[in-house]
Amino acid sequence: MKTIELFITLQRQVLDTQGQTLTRAVHDLGYPEVNDIRVGKVLYMTVDEASDEAVDNIVRTLSEKLFANTVIEEYSYNVIEAEETN
Repeated sequence: MKTIELFITLQRQVLDTQGQTLTRAVHDLGYPEVNDIRVGKVLYMTVDEASDEAVDNIVRTLSEKLFANTVIEEYSYNVIEAEETN
């Protein structure tokens, strides 16, 4: 079993209004050195597959068909934990 950490963010060229709002709020709190905040999503899931290729196929397929709007979003993932099954 592998635990997956999936990151979904807006593509760089897409205006991130939530990020802009947070950047202004951070500046208002007295932190002008913090800039270019981008907002995204993080999903965690476990996948019961042994091979890295099978995990990659599952994560990519689900990301492109369900989790991310690939017209305006991009995604990446990490395998953060691999558990041995007995």
